[in-house]
Amino acid sequence: MEYRPLSSVPGGDSFLGDKGPTEGSLMAAVLPYVIMIILLPIGSFFFSKSIIFEDLLSYSETTASVYGAICSVIILHILLALFILKAFKESPVKGSKQD
Repeated sequence: MEYRPLSSVPGGDSFLGDKGPTEGSLMAAVLPYVIMIILLPIGSFFFSKSIIFEDLLSYSETTASVYGAICSVIILHILLALFILKAFKESPVKGSKQD
């Protein structure tokens, strides 16, 4: 068995030895979703709590915090669903023949 170093160059051989995605291309595809999953729920919590629920609707701080948390959880679930859909669309089905 021949030793081959791991390749992380996009478009090169993957660590499995096939011509599939490399570590670099996988990281480039996943990184935007990771950033969105971290930043958008936090941002939506503070935005919806202070602007929508406290300023526009005049809810108390506790009630606005609860509704802001609900908004951030909904956005988090939407982002996770989009990430899962993207992962399923990009992964090839085993046993399918590509010409």
